[in-house]
Amino acid sequence: MKCIAAVLMFVPALGFAQAAYGPQGQYQGYTQTSPSGMTNVYNAQGQNTQSFQTDNGQTSFYSPQGQYQGTTTAPVTMQPNTTINMPRQVPQAPVVKGW
Repeated sequence: MKCIAAVLMFVPALGFAQAAYGPQGQYQGYTQTSPSGMTNVYNAQGQNTQSFQTDNGQTSFYSPQGQYQGTTTAPVTMQPNTTINMPRQVPQAPVVKGW
């Protein structure tokens, strides 16, 4: 158990990952960003589909094999995980169990 706790302490330093979901909630894959700022995009099967890195407002794109594909200075925005203008959920009252 101590070994697992020690490993978990170092996980945040390794990078950041975020899952991506479609409009109906289907899993589409995930992105993983390293501490150096390189972001890898993976599909639902776990295959790398693209990589990119932004530095000083300039984004460079790479193929899954690591070949340079080009650069843009326009901002690159990720698609949100939720649908825009989706109705908000009604707040739920807290539940106290055991009463």
